[in-house]
Amino acid sequence: MRFRVFVISILILSHWPYLTPAWASDDDCQPADQVNYVQGADECLAIQTYLPSTSSGNKTLVIVLHGDLSSGGPADYIFPIAKTASDLGAVGIAMMRIGYSGGGRSSTGIASRSENRSQIYTSDEMDAIADATTRLKAHYDADTVVMIGHSGGAVMTGVILGRHPGLVQRALLLSCPCDVPTWRQINNRKPLSRAENPLDYIDRIPAGTMIRLVTGSRDTNTWSRLSRDYAADASARGIDATFVEVSGAQHNLTAEMADSAEFKDAVRQVITGQ
Repeated sequence: MRFRVFVISILILSHWPYLTPAWASDDDCQPADQVNYVQGADECLAIQTYLPSTSSGNKTLVIVLHGDLSSGGPADYIFPIAKTASDLGAVGIAMMRIGYSGGGRSSTGIASRSENRSQIYTSDEMDAIADATTRLKAHYDADTVVMIGHSGGAVMTGVILGRHPGLVQRALLLSCPCDVPTWRQINNRKPLSRAENPLDYIDRIPAGTMIRLVTGSRDTNTWSRLSRDYAADASARGIDATFVEVSGAQHNLTAEMADSAEFKDAVRQVITGQ
């Protein structure tokens, strides 16, 4: 009887892989070709790569990170930003965070939207993304690394700027809950006990870093004040950080945001450095 239970348990786990974390090593992240997949610490991260049609003097790598996608679905909505990077002469890479999918490929691990709230925005995910970015930087022999994050991806970006100082030279934080405890409080949500907070890492960001922050005026999730206050604190420490608000735009990257002059200008600035 015990043997039958054991066999049934194994069959269930083999057909339902999301019941247990999927760990990856350098050997089983196949193909870790830096085009479709890249190793990131213990995870195998799916990526969508856009190569520039023409080469430029300064080799720039742009990493784009999506939000938590709480309503479900793939992360394909960030692909146009990575494509814009390639149009501007950079290598544009949309990176699927741990446990998420996009472009028909999936990263290993458990997605934030499927985890207990106390387990999201933890350092292991930031470190995996930073490791993957380091590998991609070496693969493409990049001189400059740019990171663009939306919502939860902006939290990742903001933490990586200070947790791995010098890895990213320019960053764009879109709809950023840049002060995580305050964000939870003003939305009447429970605190995230293990979450890393971008605001706590500002002191470790190199002074020469460029940071642009953009939030919609009608964003009632990651309110404008959170990005505005972050930009003010970063500027006070000598960092080139500015905030703009897009009139009428809400939290998601809908047409109101993506077609706005403020959004397009911020994307261009961080990709080109001008």
